[in-house]
Order: sequence, then C-alpha cells, then structure tokens
Amino acid sequence: MDISDVFKKRNLKNINLKYEDLINKNFSDSFLSGVDLNGADMHDSDFSGADLSEAKLCGSILFNVKFRGADLRGADLSEAKIWDADMYGADLRNANLQGIDLFNTDLKSSDLTDADLSEAYLKNTNFSGASMKNTNFTNTKYDKKTIDSISEDEGKLRLKKEGIPWSN
Repeated sequence: MDISDVFKKRNLKNINLKYEDLINKNFSDSFLSGVDLNGADMHDSDFSGADLSEAKLCGSILFNVKFRGADLRGADLSEAKIWDADMYGADLRNANLQGIDLFNTDLKSSDLTDADLSEAYLKNTNFSGASMKNTNFTNTKYDKKTIDSISEDEGKLRLKKEGIPWSN
C-alpha cells in the first residue's frame, strides 16, 4: 500500500487528524462527515467521492485538491483557499463558503443550492452547469470569465446584482 493511500476508503468520522501530515494524501471515498480540519494544509490531496458533509474546513489550504463528486453539504469552508482545484459535481448545498478564495477552480455541474458565497473571491472559476438556486453572493468579487461560465440565469443575475466585478 502506498503511504499516500492510508486514508483512502476509511471511516474517519471520529478521528483526530490535527497532528497528521495531510499533504498529498488520498481521502477518496472516505467518510469524514463532521470532521474538524479547520486551518489544515491539505494541498495536493484527493477527496473525490468522499463524504465531508458538515465538515469543518474553515481557513484550510486546499491547493490542487480534488473534490470530484464529494459530498460537502453543510460543510464550513469559510475563509478557505481553494486554488487549481477539481470540484466537478461536488454537492455544496447549504455550505458556508463565506470569504472563500476560489481561483482556477472547476465547479462544473456542482450543486450550490442555498450555499453562502458572500464576501468570496472568484477568479477564473468555472460554474458551467452548476445549480445555484438561492446562492448568496452578497459582496462577492468576481471576474468576467467566472460570470460568463454561469449557465443558470438565476445564478448569473443574482451574482450581477449582489456581487462586485473585479476592476481591471
């Protein structure tokens, strides 16, 4: 077994990971519901298909991370830095994404229904095919590429109304 796969397909719900090296680890298909990973550096890790519902990831560093098809319902990702990430098909319903920094991130076909993206920074973020019903974009900064990627009229209109375009 590759050491980076030690967390793969595991039930980690009640495990304390505060002192673990979480960089470049494979958490794919693992059960991490409610886990506290606030402020953790988990860059280059794979959470594809993982259950992170109600997880606490506030202020985490998530560069080059895969959340492909992950369950992040009700997760707290506020103030997290997510750059160059694959979040295709992720379930982010009711997630707290306040103040999140999303850069070069693919959220294609994800579900952001009732998610809070207020005060977020969206740069080169792909929301193509994403569901954005009741998504909160209050004071969210966004660039042209990001808003152009939104295919849902309701989400696009709400971001234009509530958000702030980056000045070039």
